[in-house]
Amino acid sequence: MRTNTAWALAGNSIYAACQWAVFVLLVKALKAEDAGAFAYATAVTGPIFVLASVRLRNLLATRIGSRDEFSDYVIARLLTTLAGASASLVIGTLVSSRVGSFAVLAIMTAGRSCDALSDICHGLFQRELEMRSAAIGLAINGLLSVAFVGLVIALAPSITWATTAYAAGSFLALAGWDLPRAARLRHGQLEPAWVRRAPTRQSVAAAWRLIVTALPLGLSSAIGSAQTNVPRYVIAADLGPAMLARFAAISYITMLGHLVVNATSQAALPMLARDAQSSHPQYRMRLGGLVGATIVLGALGVAATIAFGRTALVLIYGKEYADYSGVLLWLVAATVVTFASVFLGTGTTARQRFRAQLVISATSLIFVTACTRPLVTRYGLIGAAWSLLVGAAVEFGAYAILTLRDLKEATEAPPRIVLGAFAGDTQQ
Repeated sequence: MRTNTAWALAGNSIYAACQWAVFVLLVKALKAEDAGAFAYATAVTGPIFVLASVRLRNLLATRIGSRDEFSDYVIARLLTTLAGASASLVIGTLVSSRVGSFAVLAIMTAGRSCDALSDICHGLFQRELEMRSAAIGLAINGLLSVAFVGLVIALAPSITWATTAYAAGSFLALAGWDLPRAARLRHGQLEPAWVRRAPTRQSVAAAWRLIVTALPLGLSSAIGSAQTNVPRYVIAADLGPAMLARFAAISYITMLGHLVVNATSQAALPMLARDAQSSHPQYRMRLGGLVGATIVLGALGVAATIAFGRTALVLIYGKEYADYSGVLLWLVAATVVTFASVFLGTGTTARQRFRAQLVISATSLIFVTACTRPLVTRYGLIGAAWSLLVGAAVEFGAYAILTLRDLKEATEAPPRIVLGAFAGDTQQ
């Protein structure tokens, strides 16, 4: 696990750093409204593509010993990506006249589509415990994106061309690394069989079954993404794109924690899935260690933000951000609670309790939606951070209760029932 975690951390670190670098370039080189349009396009397309992905990658990574063909997952991802792109463009026609630009949103949609196809390739790498390939794909994507955006801004500053350069990195990473590497790993050849062979009625039916199976998990993830972006929608509508750009810029500072947690959870998921099916004590020990370490490191992160948050904002973005140190502190606090939920959610995914995750995410979203506008209206950006903390606390509490209940039932139930429950045969 350590080697795969290291590779996942390296890939996610480079990718996250490049995403941050892109946004810093936009903030410093373009008008705040242009950076806000980019942030808004990201916020609009994000939940849509998370829903469209239906987390097929996680299903692929946890279906250890499954008879499902990788080509079925690819067909399923193509179908859901087409739906996600269509939905993004329809929504873009409705919102572009008020906030941002339809061209920026349409180009962002193209980039998201490429990322979605790369993601299913990374699911294959993850299942085969080949996180090195996923890490290289993420690094190529991020480095090309930031290089292209920097070049475009230097030659002809334009948010439309900068977004095009950003999406080009995603396309080249998909075509130049992820697809060829997935083909070699799965078939031992450069040209994938699923490109040479036209989809049959059986393969489309199999893809549809995968979509239906993963849909509760996809809905849960989409709700989680929407929850993160609800404050951004309210800020854009009530405070304007310039304030949205500031909030997005401050939020990027928490990216360091996100990349560590995402890398660790990606590496841990297939192992937790194996533990859930074969060694329940090992499952409890591994999951408990992940959550405990997150709480300890999160407390250190909050302390560091109190001590150095204001200085960091000034160094990265300039003196005009000095007054937003309180926003950063509350965002870090919300992020720490979210990270603990991420690992409890990863353990829940390993047990294939997808429907329960949907209920938890929906409940958390309701709380965030209910409190965001009143808090933003009265307290501005700090109110937006508080609303995220409320949602994170609700989600963590629900996951903790579900996990403790499942572990108790697994301890008390006969072996056959335990195996069935932990394999997802008794999903709730």
